[in-house]
This record gives sequence, C-alpha cells and structure tokens, in this order.
Amino acid sequence: MINKNCILTAIAFLTAASSFAFASQRANQSADRAAIEAFTRNFLHAFEDLDMKQFIACFADDATMFFPMPEPPERVQGKHAIQQRFEHVFASIRRTAKSGPPFQHLVPEDLSIQLLNRKIALVSFHLRNEERIARRTLVLTNANGQWFILHLHASNAPIVAESER
Repeated sequence: MINKNCILTAIAFLTAASSFAFASQRANQSADRAAIEAFTRNFLHAFEDLDMKQFIACFADDATMFFPMPEPPERVQGKHAIQQRFEHVFASIRRTAKSGPPFQHLVPEDLSIQLLNRKIALVSFHLRNEERIARRTLVLTNANGQWFILHLHASNAPIVAESER
C-alpha cells in the first residue's frame, strides 16, 4: 500500500518537473522569437543592399510568393522563379537609385511573430513610404535550426491623406 508521504513526494516532483518544462519551453520560444526577428532584419538588410546572394539564401527551395501589383498577380513557385522575378525588381531599383548600398531604407513597423510550433512561424509587418504601406507576411520554416521563407505574401495599400478619409 502506498503511503501519503510517497504520494505527496510524487506530486511535488511532478509539479517541479512541470514548472521546469514550462520555463524551458518559454526560454525556447523566446530564443526562437529572437532568431526569427534577427532573420527578418537580415532578410530586409539584404533587400536594402540588393544583395541577391544573401537575399535568395533566405528562401526555402520550394518557396512560393505573391508579388505586389504591378507585378503579375499569379503565385510564383520555387526559389529559382522567385530569384528571376527579383532580378528584375533589383535591376529596376538600381536604375532609379541615387546612390549605392543601401539602395533603400526598410524599417519594419508593427512586427508580429507568431510561433505556430518549433518548425513554423508566421511573421507580418508593414513598410511605409510617402506613397504606400507595404504589407508583408512571411511563413517561415525551420530546417536544421535555420529559418527559411516558405511563403512571402506582399501587397501594397496607398496612403490616404487625412482630408480624403
């Protein structure tokens, strides 16, 4: 027959182990969020510098993307196809640039990171200029401890003047 002391000891042990596991999980989530935020900033920095090698390395091989208008509205499938589209985008930015790197200044506003599990995260943010708010959503996947863009959805909304609201 099990005595009360054994039961109390078991309950105390399980409670302590549960607290440790919860604390460990929170630490892992915090580390994942920090890694995802750093990844997002590195991705945007590569875009600022139009560094295709660093930029395209952020995408998974089977990544997909919806580009903002006026780009074609169809989904672009695969890292290679995404790179081909961005080669045109980067060339256009370079043609109109007044100076070299960084060619633009991208500051993510309202950065939101949602960890769906240890392997998938959803990141969204805005980029703003005088003309529009660029809305961006990244679906990230973690492969061997490294985050990659599995899907990027980009859309733009014009900024409406206060007098037009």
